[in-house]
Amino acid sequence: MRDRIVTRRKTLQAATALFGAAVLGCGGRSREKPEETDEPSEVLPMAGGPAPTLGWEVIATGTAGPGVRSRHGLVYDRSATAAVLFGGIIWDDQESLRADTWELRDRKWTRIRAPETPPARHRGAMVYLDSRELSLLFGGQGDTGDLLGDTWVYAARRWRRVQSGGKAPSPRAGHCMAFDEQAGVAVLFGGINPNDSPLGDTWLFDGTSWKKVNGTDPPARRYAAFAYDPELKGCLLHGGAEDDHGRRTFGDAWLFRNNIWKRLEKSLDTDPRDDHGLGYHRGAKRMVMLEGVAGVRGLLVREATTWRTLEVNPLHPRHQCSPLTWDDGLGGLLLHGGESHHGGPQFDATLLLRMPAAS
Repeated sequence: MRDRIVTRRKTLQAATALFGAAVLGCGGRSREKPEETDEPSEVLPMAGGPAPTLGWEVIATGTAGPGVRSRHGLVYDRSATAAVLFGGIIWDDQESLRADTWELRDRKWTRIRAPETPPARHRGAMVYLDSRELSLLFGGQGDTGDLLGDTWVYAARRWRRVQSGGKAPSPRAGHCMAFDEQAGVAVLFGGINPNDSPLGDTWLFDGTSWKKVNGTDPPARRYAAFAYDPELKGCLLHGGAEDDHGRRTFGDAWLFRNNIWKRLEKSLDTDPRDDHGLGYHRGAKRMVMLEGVAGVRGLLVREATTWRTLEVNPLHPRHQCSPLTWDDGLGGLLLHGGESHHGGPQFDATLLLRMPAAS
């Protein structure tokens, strides 16, 4: 496996220092690690006055949040009214993997000291199961470079490992998950196996156990974007890559609904991209796509049968490997960290995308 998965390479310190000053909210502190505390973090004053009706709002930076990282998990726990962040990687000299858990509530990040916690990892997948009021974490790559196949659930500030009894997805990284609101289950797709081959299998998790979905799947891929689309009443899959060499990157769109995959209209295809963000803005009632690797700069929103560019000014720097999640409490799509390209530079800002409410 190459550099997108294996974490045994040096980051570019000079490039990070140069880029840090241009990162919204980073203030040149992109290498600063978060302060380890159980107390709520300081909330920094917002740049530029009141919250925008359309644009990115800075929620926290530096030690006021989880700090610089990418390839982490980020979900919104509706029962706890808090966003939950876990893990990720920091491209420092040691290429550190994280095993820390954070909650964002009322604009304040808090480090959670759970009695038990999953091992450090990056490129796992995390999703919130609204039907069970718990967050699900599966797989990723650990400290030794091995791919993981463990299942963890998080609720009420506690992690618990789920023993699958042998029936579960194989160890993998670079896969994607979404919560199917119609069926009340988490859907997992794709990733890579320990031989660096792309996977194309689909699994469901009901809060207790895994079940493999039989039938025709999309072409095998890694680093795809995946999110539930209430307008389409299914989980929307977009893009991804077949390998780490750029030989084949996808820009296609698929819908998983009623346990069946359907290739969507080619008008919903975009330029090929991977490691991009995808999230549904419930206020604006629009699916939003963040650029990722190789994608055209900026944001796209899904209309009925196509995507259109969302003009946001000022446009924040290119982000990849930074998941998007809707935050009920803050009323926008939440993003933390990310990287401008593989291996860095990385970001430490927590950003919220605000959009006008749908009429």
